[in-house]
Amino acid sequence: MVATETVKTVVLVLFGLCILWIIVIVVKNDMQTIVRALLVTAVVGLALYFLNQTKLEKLSYSAVKNELVPVKKRNYKFEMREGHIAGNPTITYIFEDPGPPLPQVMVNGGKYMAIKDVRWVNSVLEFLGLPPVKEGVSELASITHQAIDADKYRWDNYEKGVLLLERGICRNMTAVQTFTCIVRITIYSR
Repeated sequence: MVATETVKTVVLVLFGLCILWIIVIVVKNDMQTIVRALLVTAVVGLALYFLNQTKLEKLSYSAVKNELVPVKKRNYKFEMREGHIAGNPTITYIFEDPGPPLPQVMVNGGKYMAIKDVRWVNSVLEFLGLPPVKEGVSELASITHQAIDADKYRWDNYEKGVLLLERGICRNMTAVQTFTCIVRITIYSR
């Protein structure tokens, strides 16, 4: 994480150097590189504009990504069930088809999947009124090597206990598309 003001100062100096570069090109009458100089100046200018408009105090790749490309907030139909397992209270949220999308990446040569970008999970948790998760996890089957744990992801250090997310295949018939989605979220209280 880097302070926004520091990055703003660096980009402002780069923008000044780009303007100076354009002036030197015009004075030398070297019109072959003017397009390149204008493109670089435009990119640096857009970065400076973003830094002046953002409310972020510290910059990181994920913070800038969330600012530029936010996850679209949607409403999902779900059923909430409360119960007890081994004397501990549990809450299960079961989503109707089509459920929330769940982008994943392949790990271990394509044998298992992992959730690296938790923005999608956190947007669903926010919709349910639950605290966010801090980091991505690998498929539970990659840890236990049990086929029954395929399509499941577990956060043991979740704020409200243990969070278990199950994925499935959803079909959106209005858009005629099939995608990986969240089918169920269960929270086991401690």
